Amino acid sequence: MSCASCHTSDPKREGLTPAYRKIGPMAPVVNPQRFTDSRKVEKWFRRNCDDVLSRECTPLEKGDFLTFMASIR
Repeated sequence: MSCASCHTSDPKREGLTPAYRKIGPMAPVVNPQRFTDSRKVEKWFRRNCDDVLSRECTPLEKGDFLTFMASIR
């Protein structure tokens, strides 16, 4: 499993869960609410890092990911 398995390779597009539920775009440029709730952000980092990496993400990895998402135009 990879991030793109559900979120697609384009962070500006909607994704689908394995249960075919819609996932809003990851890029804040098209989904300004995406990273505004810190509890949700931590919940999904915990869940998705475990699914993709089989471990918790480090604070540096989380920061790098958020910086990358914020840079998408």
